[in-house]
Order: sequence, then C-alpha cells, then structure tokens
Amino acid sequence: MMNKQKFPKQLTLRSRTFSQEELLLICRLVKKHFDKGRTCISMVICEELEWRQPNGWLKDRACRDVLRRLEEKGIVQLPPSMVKRERKAGGRNNSKKTRNLELILSPVTGYPKSLDFELAKGDRAELLWNSLVDTYHYLGHKVSVGRCLKYLIRADGVLVGAISFSSASWHLASRNKLLEKFMDLTQIRDLVINNSRFLILPNVVVPNLASTVLSLATKKVVVDWTNYYSITPQIVETFVDSEKFLGTCYRAANWLEIGETKGYAKKGASFHNSQTSKQIFLYGLSKSVRKKLLNATKRERLNHV
Repeated sequence: MMNKQKFPKQLTLRSRTFSQEELLLICRLVKKHFDKGRTCISMVICEELEWRQPNGWLKDRACRDVLRRLEEKGIVQLPPSMVKRERKAGGRNNSKKTRNLELILSPVTGYPKSLDFELAKGDRAELLWNSLVDTYHYLGHKVSVGRCLKYLIRADGVLVGAISFSSASWHLASRNKLLEKFMDLTQIRDLVINNSRFLILPNVVVPNLASTVLSLATKKVVVDWTNYYSITPQIVETFVDSEKFLGTCYRAANWLEIGETKGYAKKGASFHNSQTSKQIFLYGLSKSVRKKLLNATKRERLNHV
C-alpha cells in the first residue's frame, strides 16, 4: 500500500490539476505497466483519466511530459526511455542521414509553377522534416509537446523547405494586451497558434518565395488544424530574432509587428530570462480578423502617442 502522506493533496502540471487520488492512480499504473515503456504508460493513464484533446485524441505527449516532471519530484520512477538519439556538440542530430542531406540538394533558382505542402506527422516525412530543421534551422529541432503540425514544402515537386505551427506561447504581455483590450479575445491559447519553425533550404535562391509560402501555409494550416484538433485558429504569431533577421518575408506577407518579447522562456512551471528579446509578428487567419487586428494595432499605437 502506498503512503498517502508522501503525496501532495493536489499538484498542477501543464495547466491540469491532479488530485491526490489521481497521483496515486498514476503511480499504480506506472508500476503495473513499467515493462511496456513510457508511451504505453502515458496512453493507459490518459484513458483512465479521460485526458483527451478536443478532437478525442489522447494527450499522451503531454502526459509523458507530466510523468517526467513527476519523476523529477520523486513521485514516480519511470522505465528507461526506449528512444536513443545520437547527438553531437551543440545538441544537433548527427546521424549519417542528416550529414548527407547536403549531398542531395541541388540549386533552385527559378520561381516554381506550383507549391505543395506535405503534412509530416508520425511518418517518414516527419523524420525528414526533423532532420532538415535540425541541420539547417538556427534553432534546430526540439520535440514539441502539445498541438503541432509540420509540413515539408515542395516547389514543382522539389523539396525547398519546412514549416511548422504549434500551440501559442503561454505568456506574452504585448500580445495578450492587444487581443484582450482591443479585440475582446480571451481564449488566446486556443485561438492563437505559433509559427514555430520556418525554413527555406540554403540551396534555394528565389526572390519572394518565402512570403508566398507563408501566405499559402497559413491558409492550409487553418483547415488542417481544425480537422486535427477541432479548434479553428484565428491568429498566428511568430518571433523574429532582430540580431539575425529583418523579418522581411513576414512583412511582405502582411504580418504585423506588435512589439517585442521580454526575453523570458518557459522551463517547467517557471520562466527564465533568456536575455534575447525578439520581435513579435501577428497575422489574422481570415480577412475579417486581419481587419480587426490592423485596427487594434492602430488604436494601440495611438494610445502611446
């Protein structure tokens, strides 16, 4: 029998509050399914706790993150991870496949007749997406916890880049103020999504291609996000490191710069100052929202005059 006195009466992780009884249940399920691995454990826990996304899918990735945090607190002991990754200095993937990507890239200089977006989710396309981003994007690839859709970008059938959209940032003062005060939006975590990665491969030198990709990708993600998560996003955000980039393609695609981050990043349940602020860009995912967003930014600027 487990000693209840060793468990907190309740614990909030990833915006969900777990009761003492639920924590005890999680411990029992971890022990019962220990030999089956972490993925199996997380799925069983989600089933028992009815922890699902709006579209009915189990929130097993979020659950695995919760399990890791519970292990850090000494509440559970997890089995060893079955996923082994070869890493090199700096944290980037160093697989043979990734190292050889440069060898298969040929120059792309002509404007394509067609642009296609291949959804990369739980398949070989996602493995390729991960490798491309890990190799060529300055932030590399990190496992996304929460909602996320990834796409490979092909121009006339030739691979030219990768893009992804994820759950919105947790706390963003200038964004929240703008949307809550001037647009009366309160469910920001559901209505806003984040353009978390955008990569045009280094062998691609085509003027205005990036802004065109952004325009098409934002139209596609609205449909796919609604189908996958049963939530229709209204606004997409992104962050641009002004020390490295000018945000030209976002400006050309009519995204609006609304301010800067304060340099804080979320780690676990707390926030830490990363010392690097970034420009915040927003884009309305429908004509009516774009109009409201433009008016909101004008009113906000007038308030500072």
